[in-house]
Amino acid sequence: MIDARELRILHSIEQKVLWLGTWMVHHANTLRPNPDGTKVGGHQASSASVVSLMTALYFKSLRPDDLVAVKAHASPAFYAIQYLRGRLDGEKLRQLRSFEGLQAYPSRRKNPEIVDLATGSMGLGAVQATFGALAARYLADHGGRPSQGRLIVMVGDAELDEGNVWEALLEETVTTLEDVLWIVDVNRQSLDRVVPDARRRQLPEMFRAGGWRVIELTWGARLRALFERPGGAALEQRLDGMLDVDYHRLLRSPSSTIRKALTTTVDGALDVRLERLLADVPDDDLPALVADVGGHDLVAIDEAFAEAERERGRPTVILARTIKGWRLPLAADPLNHTMLLTEAQMGAFRASMGVTPGAEWDGFASGSDEARYIATLPPLFTPSPPPTPAREIPASLGEKAPDEMSTQEAFGRVLGALARLPVGDDIVTVSADVAVTTHLAGWINRKGVYFPEPRSAPISALTQAAQAVAWKESPSGQHIELGIAEHNLFLLLGALGLTHELSGRTLLPIGTLYDPFVTRGLDALYHALYSGARFIVVATPSGVSLSPEGGAHQSVITPGIGIALPDLSYFEPAFAVEVEWILLDALARLAERRDAESLYLRLSTKPIDHRLAPAPDDGYRRDVLAGGYRLLDARREPDYDPDDNAVHIFAAGVMVPEAVAASRQLAETGIRANVFVVTSPDRLYRGTKGARGHL
Repeated sequence: MIDARELRILHSIEQKVLWLGTWMVHHANTLRPNPDGTKVGGHQASSASVVSLMTALYFKSLRPDDLVAVKAHASPAFYAIQYLRGRLDGEKLRQLRSFEGLQAYPSRRKNPEIVDLATGSMGLGAVQATFGALAARYLADHGGRPSQGRLIVMVGDAELDEGNVWEALLEETVTTLEDVLWIVDVNRQSLDRVVPDARRRQLPEMFRAGGWRVIELTWGARLRALFERPGGAALEQRLDGMLDVDYHRLLRSPSSTIRKALTTTVDGALDVRLERLLADVPDDDLPALVADVGGHDLVAIDEAFAEAERERGRPTVILARTIKGWRLPLAADPLNHTMLLTEAQMGAFRASMGVTPGAEWDGFASGSDEARYIATLPPLFTPSPPPTPAREIPASLGEKAPDEMSTQEAFGRVLGALARLPVGDDIVTVSADVAVTTHLAGWINRKGVYFPEPRSAPISALTQAAQAVAWKESPSGQHIELGIAEHNLFLLLGALGLTHELSGRTLLPIGTLYDPFVTRGLDALYHALYSGARFIVVATPSGVSLSPEGGAHQSVITPGIGIALPDLSYFEPAFAVEVEWILLDALARLAERRDAESLYLRLSTKPIDHRLAPAPDDGYRRDVLAGGYRLLDARREPDYDPDDNAVHIFAAGVMVPEAVAASRQLAETGIRANVFVVTSPDRLYRGTKGARGHL
């Protein structure tokens, strides 16, 4: 409960957060030198809408182990809070959206000292954060310390238009995550417009259908008290039934218009009940009364947070009605998403906030009630040092391969061998309903399927014949199966790939999918990499391996993605031993956090004659990991003349045997062809920038 003194202090903090967040954006766009004149931006209205929610969260509710994914457009308020909590130097506030300054959206790569989880591209940060709770639960079920904290996600209601959000919330494992709390800023505006009216009715039902507990904060204390008086039910019905467009227009109307709109029926008659109810409300108070929504009522917000703590067993969402641009001159303007306060508006706003010129960047004075209150708060989350490294990973497994096999089959054999080693306990695999067809069956049979709650064997399991895959779900399993949703795959890999940084326990995540569908989840893959996660993506089949299924299943552009994406090494091996070496090296890099790179391993179901491979030795392995090697050396031929009859053929993956065959055909015509195997185009390119030769 919040007593009167604490409420007064929290209101003062709330006002300071609102001011600093708004001023920060104004400074970045108007006062800071801007040589090329490009708009800096900053979302003053979107930040203002969550000031009350963030004040109650960061200055009342948060515990030291809680992780927060902040609404991306609320970053100015977030930075103001970090400053007031003593975690951010005030000078940094002047560097919002500047080079090497505070990022436009919370980024744990660029501002890791204050940002728990990266947000930005709509819908992605919220889902990866939610999967972070699944990763924490997985760690606890596999010998780790159970998390004492919550995973708190703050999003705007328009962000829920992103389909990937609902793909994630429909996953059965998500409904078991009792430590997940979503706070939805229901300001009923998007970038272009007031959102469709159906949305506020749909959202609670959609969350309930997904198994979530829903808490709704619709109206504030003043309106709720008025609803209890004679005629109050009619006022509540009038406000609840009002179109959102009309309500937003009302928020920007003079008192006389507000009173008339509330007391007049649709046919133009006077509603005597409402006229009597509002007779005691002075005209000057009417605008604030109709703007009294639950998402700006600190007491109601705190009670909702407490209610979310009382009932366990499933995730909770708080749908908090707010006003976009709250207390700003542009409040409730349908186009305020990209608006900035003018100099004149900023001056008037400064006066209304009681800020004197020259004191714009001030926090709370030492010894003030607010400063003393903040000093008593528990610390915010900091990562658990020092991280526990993963178990040792061998450089080679010494596995024997048949003369002919595909690289996908080689991958399955490597995983099977790793499952027998201690490091296998650190590996977790993920697939989007393609585990069997990407050669994870052997791994699953040995390690089992993960589900956070114990599962009883279905009756059918007692009578059915033996199957190739023993699909046994339990909290001890090490494979996480998802539905057909590639966004979920990459965002879960992102969450699993951050356990080292956030909890001090290193997992080695490996995700599999068909290579054509890398493009379907590309935005999520990019976000997972940007967040700093490290993981392995095995994309198979690739190329034209699936061509019998039609053109849509051929992946011919994904190599370009592998080359172009930052913090991702793209490999496409030709032979089984190369798959082994590449995978082991990548796992070692993940375990040791040797660099920031993840692995994109592109494989195939096409059988390859592995007798074409060089004899396995340290030099061969070194060249494979460096990006390529010479397979056939035509320089040994007596008639070799680089100026007359020599060509170079570069090939990757399943095209290597084709290159060898081509070199033989060319030899019959007197052309000598060197054949180079490119195991990693981007590694090879990076290597050529160095001071050593590769050809």
